[in-house]
Amino acid sequence: MPCYCQERLNNPKVAELMKDIPEGFCGLCDICDRPGHTRAHPNLPTSGAWCDEHWKELLARPSITIDSILKTIIIAISFVMIALAIYRLI
Repeated sequence: MPCYCQERLNNPKVAELMKDIPEGFCGLCDICDRPGHTRAHPNLPTSGAWCDEHWKELLARPSITIDSILKTIIIAISFVMIALAIYRLI
């Protein structure tokens, strides 16, 4: 995923805002404060800065979407309805 390093090189105002961040990075990790990159979160609609270690951890976490939650709920309701139907037949 792209980060803001290129913006730092091309925009003097952004470079000024990032003057305390080491060269080659565009943010400080939100978790451990080490140099990292600012980019979109891989599973949530937000942005942040993460070092390489914590970025890899974020990528390794499975994403939970509303779609997957709804599918699980629909399947659970279906099982309950089938069980009730069978119970009424007995």
